[in-house]
Amino acid sequence: MNARIAELHSKVFSTPRNSPEREQAINSLSDSEREAVFNLEKDYMLGRITRQDIAEMKQEGNETMTYAQYKKIMDNDCKGQLRELSQFAKENRELYRQYSDRYGKEREAERKSRFTESTFKNKPFSIR
Repeated sequence: MNARIAELHSKVFSTPRNSPEREQAINSLSDSEREAVFNLEKDYMLGRITRQDIAEMKQEGNETMTYAQYKKIMDNDCKGQLRELSQFAKENRELYRQYSDRYGKEREAERKSRFTESTFKNKPFSIR
């Protein structure tokens, strides 16, 4: 259901503001779909979710692996899941590369934040 709402959201909000195309896209929705799409946009405007989250919701409906699933597999390091990851890499090379780059940047930022100069501040020289 979330994938469908995310798909409708991108259909509506990919059109220019105050344009006939957007009006037509909005009018083609049922009342419940319209409410769900605008609630999703409201959550985005309030900062509860990001465009990346909406894109991942849309992807879940396509049976494509999301970044959250990719990250879980990378952190878990189980053989069966790594096979699934290699299959995903074969089928979606560009998406796999994007996920890999994003994961690498997150890991690097995490590593840098753990080992800063302040980590060793006010400690005896022998511990450094």
